[in-house]
Amino acid sequence: HGIGLHIDNISLVLYTPNLSVMLASCFNGRSVGHLQRSLVPALQRRLQASTSVPKEEHPDPTPTLQWIPKATVKEPNFEEFSPSSFATARRKVAVAGRDTGRAGRTKLKKQELERLTAEIEDVVRSRMAPEELVERRDLFVREFRRRLEPELPGSRLVPFGSAANGLWMADSDLDLSVELPSAAGRVESKKTLKHVGAIIHRLTGDRPEPRLRARMPLLRWEPERTDMPCCDVSVNNTLAIVNSDLVSKYVSIDSRVKPLVVALKAWARSRGINDRSQGTLSSFALTLMVISWMQQQKLLPSLQELAVQQQQPVEIVQDFDVRFCRDAAVINQAMVQLDTLRLANQGRGPAGDCAGGLLYSLFRYYGLEYRGGVISVRGDERILRGEALSEAGLNAPGNGPNARAATDASRFFFVENPFQPGLDVANVEIGQLARIRDEFRKAHKHLGQGLPFAELLAMPVEHLGSRRRLPYASDGSLHAGTASLASSSSEGSFEDSDNEADSEPLAASRRTATRGADNNNNNNNNNN
Repeated sequence: HGIGLHIDNISLVLYTPNLSVMLASCFNGRSVGHLQRSLVPALQRRLQASTSVPKEEHPDPTPTLQWIPKATVKEPNFEEFSPSSFATARRKVAVAGRDTGRAGRTKLKKQELERLTAEIEDVVRSRMAPEELVERRDLFVREFRRRLEPELPGSRLVPFGSAANGLWMADSDLDLSVELPSAAGRVESKKTLKHVGAIIHRLTGDRPEPRLRARMPLLRWEPERTDMPCCDVSVNNTLAIVNSDLVSKYVSIDSRVKPLVVALKAWARSRGINDRSQGTLSSFALTLMVISWMQQQKLLPSLQELAVQQQQPVEIVQDFDVRFCRDAAVINQAMVQLDTLRLANQGRGPAGDCAGGLLYSLFRYYGLEYRGGVISVRGDERILRGEALSEAGLNAPGNGPNARAATDASRFFFVENPFQPGLDVANVEIGQLARIRDEFRKAHKHLGQGLPFAELLAMPVEHLGSRRRLPYASDGSLHAGTASLASSSSEGSFEDSDNEADSEPLAASRRTATRGADNNNNNNNNNN
């Protein structure tokens, strides 16, 4: 690559042989002093031999120097990027440069949309837990509740996560919360979990693994019986229960939410970017990304914003307002208004109304159009704060469910907890950001070429370095031995469930310095 330096009011551009494109970037000499000290002597020695125009061929392998007046060189503005590191800024410049000419088609042909939609339906049928497994799961919860609640007077066993929001897959774990008002505080929660572990051992002979050092302590229970799912048991995880209710309501509003979420999860797992232990996106974060994007496309309203507009009474759970609209009539009216506005502004939307077109457009957004910012389903923060806004103000450019995205572009894949503003439920490691963005871009390009969606799911996770084996074959069917509830549950390790609570030894070995252990566990256990 060409390297530009600004030294003593002179811009120097270093050329290399056979260079087809010159990188016209100049860096402040003070900020790259080590580079300046190493190159200045060599540049000064060659300054006398340089010419105004670089030669097309250089028999001498040593790079040739060209002098360019400073006024003709445009220095990049790094202030628009994250100030965390110089390397991060350079990487973002390179990523942005690769977008040019590679955006691909914005829409698919009708036949391609129909085929992609059919493929998504096949993925949903193959990935979602069959009715038999769901019945076994519910029977297990009822039996566990019947035996546990008498041992803990006043307690209530409540499922949450994918088991409660309608997105439970064949390889998902079961997330359970023991709601016990008397177990207020961390110490009491730990005592309750130890009691629950003793009860489980007495009833089944299994010894659950305690993970009590996390901010939300839990028990990891992997039953030996083949008809019982793997469980993560916590105490008073009320925010997680409310989050599950919110997602469940979004799933019930629009029938396309479920296939989009399932297809995105299946794709993310096949590409190795749905693994919290590797610093990539959690299942809960992927679900919120789908809902947030559909809100941007005016396909879904913000249920929390509707609740404030309808002046519903405040509901406080653990010091947070958790109210959201559950009134079907109000929601249907909001959906009609969104449809009218969307049809008036952009016809039938960016890629049609079918699941295939929406998935293709979603890949395009997060791969090519997303430039950072908070990914949120909360709605307009001014409305949530109770500020009175006119209709013109609400419809003004830059307002809406994701208006804050433009105000904080330094945050990439920052997925906000619906009920805890400013809390990131994704916590993607910095080193994984470019890879995740590139996977979205590759998926959009792949589908834009008319290739089958199944090809994106064909590469097993172990080929990408994950310690998990994908329980699905490339055709979407379960591998042998994973059809039963126990086998499929044991395949789904805890880091890919909707609860996603990392064990301390594993989490500590994989986290970077930018992600503390306590913060990571809190985000994953409180917010799903």
